[in-house]
Amino acid sequence: MANDNPSESTKSEHTIGELISRVTEQISTLLRDEIEFTIVNLKAKVKKLGLGGVLAIVGLVLAVFAFNLLLFAGVAGFANLVPWWAAFLIVAGILLAITLLLLLIALVFFKKSQKDVVDPKGAIDQDIDTIKKGLNK
Repeated sequence: MANDNPSESTKSEHTIGELISRVTEQISTLLRDEIEFTIVNLKAKVKKLGLGGVLAIVGLVLAVFAFNLLLFAGVAGFANLVPWWAAFLIVAGILLAITLLLLLIALVFFKKSQKDVVDPKGAIDQDIDTIKKGLNK
């Protein structure tokens, strides 16, 4: 005796409504994941830019102090012509070396931030292309 009820013939087949519901759910999940990924990338970039900026500011503040010390050492040297002004030059040289080191480290952080690409549109376009390819099979 043949089975006339199509819903009982194959339990593994899904209705169009179920398939559309699954695709919609998967696209929604995919978009949420892309947004989360974008936020993670953006946070990483902001963190690196912030740390690089702080190091640059600290380096610039030290440069101001070093410049003041150089000026004061020059004034003291010309005014007194005694050896104590050499100490100011040595301290200023050390501060300039620290300033250079901090600015180089800041530059490294700025360059590292370039690696964190924040492009949600590109990622979503890529996902849509992948979905289209999957539907064409």
